[in-house]
Amino acid sequence: MFERARSSLTADVDGDYAVALTQMQEGGDGGSSEIDNLTTRLGRPQIKDVLAIDEAHILKEIDKEFPKAGQMPTAYNVIETCLSAPETGKYEGAGYKVGDWVEIQGPDTKWRLATVRRIIRQAPDEWDWKEEENIGKEPDWDFYYNCGESRMLEEDKLRAPQEGLTRIFGRRPWVWQQYALLRYENFVRFQENHQADFDEVDAQEYARGLWEEWLEDPRNHDFKVLYEEGGKIAQQELIEHIISPFIDIDDVTDEVDGEKGEWDFQDENISAFTYVAVLGSGCTVPLICFVMQMTIPLLLLFAAIGERGDNFMDSVLHCNTFPSSVYPKDESEGGSFNSLHGKIMVTLVALYYLFKVVPDTMYSFYNTAGTADTSYSKIMSMRKMVWDQGDDNVGQMIGFKADLYMNTAFECVLYSLNLFIIFNTNDILDVILNALAIEFVHQLDETFRASTWWDDDDRFIQAGTVELIIQKTLYLNMLKDYKRFAKWIGEDEGTVMAACGGKGECLYNRERALEDQENTEYMNGTEAWDWRCAEAAKKLGRRFAVEEYDKPFAYFGWENKLYEIVTGKHDTAIFNKLENYRVWSRWENVLFMATIPEKGTWQGKEADKANKEVKSTLEHPFRNHAIIAGTSPLRLFLAEVVQVVTFIYFFKCVRQCYKNKNYSAMIFRIFDGFANWFCYVYQLFFPFFIIWALFYMPSCY
Repeated sequence: MFERARSSLTADVDGDYAVALTQMQEGGDGGSSEIDNLTTRLGRPQIKDVLAIDEAHILKEIDKEFPKAGQMPTAYNVIETCLSAPETGKYEGAGYKVGDWVEIQGPDTKWRLATVRRIIRQAPDEWDWKEEENIGKEPDWDFYYNCGESRMLEEDKLRAPQEGLTRIFGRRPWVWQQYALLRYENFVRFQENHQADFDEVDAQEYARGLWEEWLEDPRNHDFKVLYEEGGKIAQQELIEHIISPFIDIDDVTDEVDGEKGEWDFQDENISAFTYVAVLGSGCTVPLICFVMQMTIPLLLLFAAIGERGDNFMDSVLHCNTFPSSVYPKDESEGGSFNSLHGKIMVTLVALYYLFKVVPDTMYSFYNTAGTADTSYSKIMSMRKMVWDQGDDNVGQMIGFKADLYMNTAFECVLYSLNLFIIFNTNDILDVILNALAIEFVHQLDETFRASTWWDDDDRFIQAGTVELIIQKTLYLNMLKDYKRFAKWIGEDEGTVMAACGGKGECLYNRERALEDQENTEYMNGTEAWDWRCAEAAKKLGRRFAVEEYDKPFAYFGWENKLYEIVTGKHDTAIFNKLENYRVWSRWENVLFMATIPEKGTWQGKEADKANKEVKSTLEHPFRNHAIIAGTSPLRLFLAEVVQVVTFIYFFKCVRQCYKNKNYSAMIFRIFDGFANWFCYVYQLFFPFFIIWALFYMPSCY
């Protein structure tokens, strides 16, 4: 009986392989993908079947899945992804097909253009093939994608390309996205256990409600016609793409499909400086920490050199060790200088630095650069996006650069300094104590942050991360400039200026924003009710009622609270930093203004032919197409290092600030450019310094 069952199974497998082989030989869609699937589910293929496959077909399959580097998408490719139906047949249920050009979200939270190379389907973990009720049935497959250089991506890490959606629907949905994010920031609050607290609000649901209102508005009739012409697939792709920042927000607040998100705000690399970089406030403790981290190593160094400052460097350069010892003693007097056990100790310390400290500092470098798959790295990546856009405030700029420097070059300088101190210490116990002291100094900023009184439940860093998602998605400097905004939406400059008050302004004005926030014409029913109740509570002097209906102003650190008291302004409060952009009356004028494409430009034989000629190039890449670095986190990191070391990144930042007419930020970036260059160069030099010290210190100690 067992043999009969075994023969039956073998026959089924051989039959399936035969079908797959036939499809491959005939140029069908099965081929190696079918064989891969059978290999996963039923075991290895028969050797005779494998050897029977023609090499030309294998080469074709390999070339299809692993194309030659440098292939560029055309406008037709990115449009087709937005319009074409998803997979059918074996991969029915998958949202995309092999060959589709999509955007994938990397560990740094950035979206980049890549092509789908392979689809992998797997049974859910809870599915048991052996259970009687599952025999002869198929599970609800989980689909994963290999895209670009990334593997096993879940479908929520893929979306339709912005380039294709923009060519179909124009800029108007992205104008709405800017408006919706400002509306969300205006709505949520930092008030624990309140229904409008940022941790309680479903950001996606809020955005979808705003989208429906905007889509059904009579002033948006021309876009709705285009939207319906695009078809259900393109509609779904557009909505999922346009609300992706709100999905990211829900991920931060652990509200994605009711499951815990991917963020871990207990990440040990999040420091006191990170809070300043994200929130732009709370500088007192980080400043104290900075002073301590600068002072303690210098005190240790001065103690090590003692009264030998005049001949210290000479002794180091000429290997004249005896004068460089703090307390020169013979081995017989108890000193370790010039002794075997002393040389062994400094050798072990140097080895520890080479095999522990160097890898740690290099990983910290990679992590801080924002390309690693950690919560801290994601924060730094988003923070860098805001920096690149030139949209950060002074506090954020200082905090970001302090965090960057203290986690790159400072670590290397600190450990280098410690080697000099150890080299001038002739007591083994002091060698160990000095090494421990440096570790203490190195971790001071993380130690402060880990204190229970700092941010015990991580609400401040969570709220700051939500603000970062909003900040990196908004084009804040463009919203201030009517000329750039007009160019972006494809409209006449004069028309945009007239819609924004006719005084050379755009969607930024403090006085207008304050007036519009009090105008019920720009509120929905819930907002109007809350506003009226808050006004009534103020008249009655009911403080708790006011806090229920009126959004309170929350601050991290006393500095911004003092700023509010002195100036009467609240534009540094959490979820109130974009207050001056809430010019709802002007937004009403521009929400439906952007030009929409004609159907003939993206659909039809003539359009297809023309779009196949339009390619993404190095000079004019498609949106989110990283042509040089691709999607590899390591290559993206290396590309950034090269740009910083060659000053390319420096000129890009300065040029962006000049374009934004933000001259104070431009001056800051000029000084930062040289400091950043030193940090990266010293970080790269550090491993070679340790290798040199490994040989120099034992021989000269």
